[in-house]
Amino acid sequence: MLLQRRLRAGEGNISLCHFLAVNFTYHSLERWLQLISDGAIAVNGIVGNVDQMLFVGDLLAYRAIGFTEPEVPGYFEPILQTGELLLVGKPAGIPVTRTGLIVRNTFVNLLRGHYGEELHPLHRLDRETSGLLLCARGGDACRKYSNAPEPLIVGKYYLALVNGRMPAGTICSEQPLAPRAESPVRCRMWPDQAGKPCKTIFHVLATNGVFSLVLAELVTGRRHQIRAHLAHLGHPVVGDKIYSHGGHYFLKRTVGDLEESDYRALGAHNQTLHAWAIWLNFPGRPGTFFFSRLYSADFQRYLNLFPDWERLARERLAAMCAAPLPEHSC
Repeated sequence: MLLQRRLRAGEGNISLCHFLAVNFTYHSLERWLQLISDGAIAVNGIVGNVDQMLFVGDLLAYRAIGFTEPEVPGYFEPILQTGELLLVGKPAGIPVTRTGLIVRNTFVNLLRGHYGEELHPLHRLDRETSGLLLCARGGDACRKYSNAPEPLIVGKYYLALVNGRMPAGTICSEQPLAPRAESPVRCRMWPDQAGKPCKTIFHVLATNGVFSLVLAELVTGRRHQIRAHLAHLGHPVVGDKIYSHGGHYFLKRTVGDLEESDYRALGAHNQTLHAWAIWLNFPGRPGTFFFSRLYSADFQRYLNLFPDWERLARERLAAMCAAPLPEHSC
């Protein structure tokens, strides 16, 4: 299988070997060094070398022999379908689009295979995040809603199960975020006054002293925004391999599989972050809410600790938005 990857903005000025080790985690750094030495990696059509530096726009190519993509969930939650749009629930554990590890087994490919048509996601979800994903049906619909003067998505609201006791009420986090070149976890985002402006509003729904359940309102949409802001507040998302335990389990996974004892230490197999509610302005249907119940088994187990959570979340959502909510999830 031929794997290709072009460096995007913000990814340059990194050595070839370290870029591969961070973005294509099915091999260790040592294995990538060996493959580079063997001439198996091309940069812009020319065989790369171990000391080579990469820059934005460079195209990497690697023909993987005997590589099998990892298994991912093969189901989804149908919620709404119109002539131009598709709203579904994504399970935790499957990437929306191709990653360094998964090229074919993506959520978009799963949907395209099921519906037999061209579909384009209108926003992002991390591989381990479950919940609502809105897609455009066809290129014309994608261009229409991506460039619309009035936003189709008015608001996105996530449930997060975090470590520790968060104080009751509402917390507004406006820490700008940026990567750190010296961070061993290169994809992690850090509070940085020179970073991109960010704003997340956290509504604490309940806590039992050990864990807290939070409704997170995205005001901006930066990479890892909810997770980075919660970690900065001292309450990382349960199961988060990057922002909890100092990134230890993320780094461990780059050189091998995690064990069940690792997942017990993390508290969940996937991060307990769920895109629960979305507020949409459909043509002719302004101010409509939709919900997803496609929680991971770990997340559902934690939600059971807070039996009144949905009433509290809906009351908070209705108060924030001054909009009617449907009685049940769609």
